[in-house]
Amino acid sequence: MSDLTDTSATGEHEYKETLTVDVFYPEHVQRTESALFRETKHTLIDKDDKPCMVCGSRENREVHHWFVEWAYANSIDWKKMQAYFTDFDWSSFKEPSDFVDSEYNCRVLCMTHHRAKDAGIHMIPYPIWLEQLHKTRAFVFSPTGAPTGAPTTTPTGNYSPT
Repeated sequence: MSDLTDTSATGEHEYKETLTVDVFYPEHVQRTESALFRETKHTLIDKDDKPCMVCGSRENREVHHWFVEWAYANSIDWKKMQAYFTDFDWSSFKEPSDFVDSEYNCRVLCMTHHRAKDAGIHMIPYPIWLEQLHKTRAFVFSPTGAPTGAPTTTPTGNYSPT
C-alpha cells in the first residue's frame, strides 16, 4: 500500500490514453423529450437553480441521466432497480421513463462536464470524470481548459444509492 504523504512519489504528469468503447444499445425508439424530462429540467435548472455539480457554474447547464441512460431503459431489470434504489418512489413507476426522466435519476452539469472532450461524463471513464468533483481549485484536470475547482456550493442529490 502506498503512502499518500510520500514526497518521493511521481510528480504531476499527463496521462494520455486512447479508449475504444464497443457496447450495444438495446432496441429503442428515436429519443424525444418526455413531458416528465421537460418538467425535471425546468425544476432543476429554472426553479431550483441548481448549478453544475462539478464546477458550480450556472452557464450552459444541461441535465444528465445519472443512474440509467435513456437508451438503456429497455434493457433494465426494474425489479433489481427497485431492490437497489429503495428511496425512489416506486409507487409512481408505471413505465421506464418514470424513473429515467425523474429528478431522482437526473443531475445538472454544465456543457463542459456533460459532453466536452477530456471533461465530459460522456467522454471519459466515470472514475476519472469523478475526480473533477473532488479536486482542489489549484489542480488543472485536463489540457482542454475545462473549468477548475470544486463547486462553490455543495452538490446535492444521490451520487450513489443509499
